[in-house]
Amino acid sequence: MAKMQQPLADFNRNAIEAMLGFAQVSMENAEKLMRLQLDAAKRFMSEQGESVRALAEAKDTAAMMSVRSRLTEQTLDRAQGYWREVYQLVTSAQQQMNKVFEQSFGDYQQDVSSALEKMVKAAPGGSDATAAAIRSTMEATRAAIDNMTKAARQAAELADANAKAVTEAATHAFRGAPKK
Repeated sequence: MAKMQQPLADFNRNAIEAMLGFAQVSMENAEKLMRLQLDAAKRFMSEQGESVRALAEAKDTAAMMSVRSRLTEQTLDRAQGYWREVYQLVTSAQQQMNKVFEQSFGDYQQDVSSALEKMVKAAPGGSDATAAAIRSTMEATRAAIDNMTKAARQAAELADANAKAVTEAATHAFRGAPKK
């Protein structure tokens, strides 16, 4: 009985460590996102004052339209920069979470394999078929999780490429649009 309690204790310890890792990554990235939002709000307030002054100093309609066009382009550039930073933050957080998951799953898999080997050695004669079935199931589970991890990485890479393409297209569309 004591032999079975140790693998369960190891499993629980690893699960707690994984949850603490997820919590740490979440808190760090929430703090980064809040800092990013606060900085963006401060810049926005400062730039609005500058924009109002620039519009107030415009001498005629043509000058006002020129200022408006310049301010619109600057606003778009800042918005793209902000969302790029948010996207990078989210991507980084996802990578950190994946790393924690892969580490904790690796530890879990090692603990279960070790416990399984101990059980097989202590099992009565004739249980070889059951042990082989359990090993086969463990291997299939590991392969399935490896495939899911690879698919998740590919999906993240595709999403990254698509986000960059959309940003580039939006930038070109805006810059190529006729000025009014």
